[in-house]
Amino acid sequence: MDKNAPKNISDIIESLKASSELGRNLEEAKIWDQWPSIVGPKFQAHSNPLGVRDRVLIIEVDSAVWMHKISYEKPRILTRIAGIIQPDLIDDIYLSLSKDDEPDKTQDSV
Repeated sequence: MDKNAPKNISDIIESLKASSELGRNLEEAKIWDQWPSIVGPKFQAHSNPLGVRDRVLIIEVDSAVWMHKISYEKPRILTRIAGIIQPDLIDDIYLSLSKDDEPDKTQDSV
């Protein structure tokens, strides 16, 4: 095939998805899109994916109680994520307490 021959745009995009950061980001975006089906409605109401860093999905949770409950579901959540995106993109989950639920450190102790 001629090196200068026109290429189909879908072939170019597929090539970029397979070999670039773009592809990884598009795969990770599926987590946000399918979050309700990954965790279910009960957990979705109390959690939100924030980002991915070093193959770890960071999830914001709205209270310590829900953080504890969701921590028991980590294996199930990881399994569901692996069924949606490339399995080697997410290795672990880190749960982060929402800033709204953290105690106010500026308040004086009485």
